[in-house]
Amino acid sequence: TKRPFRRVLKNVETDRVGRDESELVARVCQGDRRAYADLVARHLPAVEVYARRILGDEYLAQDVAQDVMLVLWQRSDRFKPEKSRLTTWLHRIAHNRCIDLLRKPGYKTLEDAQEAAAQAPNTHEMPGVASIDGALYELPESQRTALVLTYYQNFTNREVALIMSSSVRAVESLLCRARGNLKKHLETDQ
Repeated sequence: TKRPFRRVLKNVETDRVGRDESELVARVCQGDRRAYADLVARHLPAVEVYARRILGDEYLAQDVAQDVMLVLWQRSDRFKPEKSRLTTWLHRIAHNRCIDLLRKPGYKTLEDAQEAAAQAPNTHEMPGVASIDGALYELPESQRTALVLTYYQNFTNREVALIMSSSVRAVESLLCRARGNLKKHLETDQ
């Protein structure tokens, strides 16, 4: 009986945060810098982590995250709270920016990405993190994105589908293939 109660409490909290963020976005539309600073403080770290996991480059990830926050300031009137949460909208923008970078001619090679993952902060603190990141970068972009959004960013499959402009069924399929491929990559690394 505790689970349904916890779920209700979580939904109430999510609704409260959503209303609060919708109000902040409305204030950003009016040029309120404090509201903007509050939203940046809440969302910049998660967007940057997402971009770093997708791109494998800390500096590009910082650029993407800053670009997303600039979009929040300049185009906050385009956010529709009835369609998605603010974090989903921001991650969708980040996703599009990352895909644009990945598809640019001359983007880093896989070896560059693996080297960046091996040298990334915190990889020496936990054994196996470098190998997980390396295996993650060997996945196709769509599988890597689905995994990162689901397991690192804690989005639901529905939200991942919104971010990736896909169906929930396609996301579930991507996750299934990604987990299998990740397992194969990790087994061959041992």
